[in-house]
Amino acid sequence: MSTVKTPAPLKPIKTPKKAAQAPRAPRAAPKRKKGKKQQSRLPFWIGVGVVAAIGLLVLYVEFFREKEQPIWPEGHSPLGNTILGIDVSKYQRKIHWEKVRDNDVSFAFIKATEGVKLQDSHYERNWEGTQEVGIIRGAYHFYRPNVSPEEQARNFIQTVVLQPGDLPPVLDVEVRGKQPLNHFRGDIKEWLVHVERAYGVKPIIYTGYSFYKDYLEGFFDEYTLWIAHYNVKELQMQRTDRALLSFWQHTDRGVIEGIRGPVDCNIFYGTRKDILKLCIQPKETTQTAKTQR
Repeated sequence: MSTVKTPAPLKPIKTPKKAAQAPRAPRAAPKRKKGKKQQSRLPFWIGVGVVAAIGLLVLYVEFFREKEQPIWPEGHSPLGNTILGIDVSKYQRKIHWEKVRDNDVSFAFIKATEGVKLQDSHYERNWEGTQEVGIIRGAYHFYRPNVSPEEQARNFIQTVVLQPGDLPPVLDVEVRGKQPLNHFRGDIKEWLVHVERAYGVKPIIYTGYSFYKDYLEGFFDEYTLWIAHYNVKELQMQRTDRALLSFWQHTDRGVIEGIRGPVDCNIFYGTRKDILKLCIQPKETTQTAKTQR
């Protein structure tokens, strides 16, 4: 009997192991072509900003900021024996009157009253301050055309006590109102008459140049005039028998040591002897405000 030989088992074929791959090196960034170095524009814009700021400052100073005016107009100064003065109210706040006097101010008009009830809150302080330092003083009333001239006169008389050496009372007329012109003038005359009776001296009329020409010229010839007219070298008026011009308010932007901010400045047409003659004399003080209370 034949014997069948069993074939030997096949040996598994070994698969060769793959060699470990080395890690890839990172690719280098592509090199940029060298060009011109870019300069920062920041300094340029800073320069533009500075130039613009300077331009705005120049415009502000030139067109918007109130410019300080010379204290006294050309041709009028203490060296030329011109009598110089100011007028003030609460808007000048606390005033150092000694410093004001030392800046060649010889007289001062002080706001006392307005309308029928108002008294200036700084009147008494200014009234006493001028007397203490030897400045010739005067008091004024701001006139309101829409209320009783008699009651306005009473407001002034009850507030202001005048003494020999003081300037006559002043009526400040700047507002026209809606009254007929003859009525308006008649009311002004009524205030003037009441006040003259109280103090024994004719009041002074203050007003603007154009206002005087339009409404008052020729109707109050017997009263001393104080005229405001700005930005002119000389007041376009002369003292005549029909215009008793004595004071010119030439600016509302004067600068004087002792006063913070701008102040109205005036000149008197005459000598110191003349202004003292204009002041209330002892024989004229037959009545004072106290006797009217």
